[in-house]
Amino acid sequence: MARVQAPAALGFSGQLAEIARVQDWWSCKFSPVLATFYASACLAGITVWPLLPKLLLLLLSLTVGATYVSVINDWTDQADDQAGGKYNRVANKPTVFPMALLVLCLGTGLVLGVYFWHTSPLSGMLYLGSWVAFSCYSLPPIRLKKRGLAGVLSDASGSHLFPQLLTVSLVSAWTSHPLPGLWYAAVGVWALACGIRNILLHQLDDVEADAQAGVSTWVSLRGARFAQRFGQYVVFPIEVLAFGTMLVLSQQIWPVLLLGVYAAMEAFKWRLWSSPPRVLQPNSRILLGEYYEVFYPLAFVLVLSLRHPIDGWVLALHLLLFGLRFWQTVYLFGWAGSLVVRKVMSRLA
Repeated sequence: MARVQAPAALGFSGQLAEIARVQDWWSCKFSPVLATFYASACLAGITVWPLLPKLLLLLLSLTVGATYVSVINDWTDQADDQAGGKYNRVANKPTVFPMALLVLCLGTGLVLGVYFWHTSPLSGMLYLGSWVAFSCYSLPPIRLKKRGLAGVLSDASGSHLFPQLLTVSLVSAWTSHPLPGLWYAAVGVWALACGIRNILLHQLDDVEADAQAGVSTWVSLRGARFAQRFGQYVVFPIEVLAFGTMLVLSQQIWPVLLLGVYAAMEAFKWRLWSSPPRVLQPNSRILLGEYYEVFYPLAFVLVLSLRHPIDGWVLALHLLLFGLRFWQTVYLFGWAGSLVVRKVMSRLA
């Protein structure tokens, strides 16, 4: 197996972003979380703009947690990554740097956790739940990463289930608008299924390296074929059913319309590149991934903006924070449109 090479030398900010794995979670995980914030606000019938400082606080709390889990994961994986031929972001770096980052994350996370607890005990428990799940996944002697299905559930809970439910809980607590229990249930089931699909994808991508290092992930224990079939025929249908329930409860047409736009774009990509999206396959477009990251937040922030024009500024801020993937989608959409126009014009000529 070819060993993964370290990237070229980076400056201080680049090293910080690399160790924190910012590119691995910033847009793909946080944009859907904010989308659930917008969707919950729509369900509660409130405007988001007055909550903007608190929304940014939520984003900070998620960033702190994601940085913490990225650092401890690489810190505890050094021996396994070396045995498996994988690049490790903290290996061969001064110990003081990741340790200082961990201390900063723990201190900030403690302060935010106390604030969330005072906001509502449920919010405090959900935020604590992410940190416990992250720690149990990576840190010995528990280290659920090496304990099969328990590791899958731990990662899925820490990175998807608890953050999504925390978002719903905070919207309710910050606005004093109780949200239906069915909304919590639908968001929770959807988030857990998404999290399971995400960690299975990661383990499928690393299955050879994990086998070489003797790491007993669930995929390495059950086999790649079984994991893929489980993801395709059990996890994904549950994910789709739960998300469909969320759309029904929201009673909004924009998410459905943009789901149609997303489907059309995927059909265009399939025809153009002869490559369909996959439910669970490394190095391929993941089915619904772009919808969750781009169209899901866009749909609900558009609903908010139509109801409350001041929320148009929330849309602008979202595009500022997560605009790269959005503008890539817009560019592809424009490119597809120009191809269609040129094809029609050529037939008419």
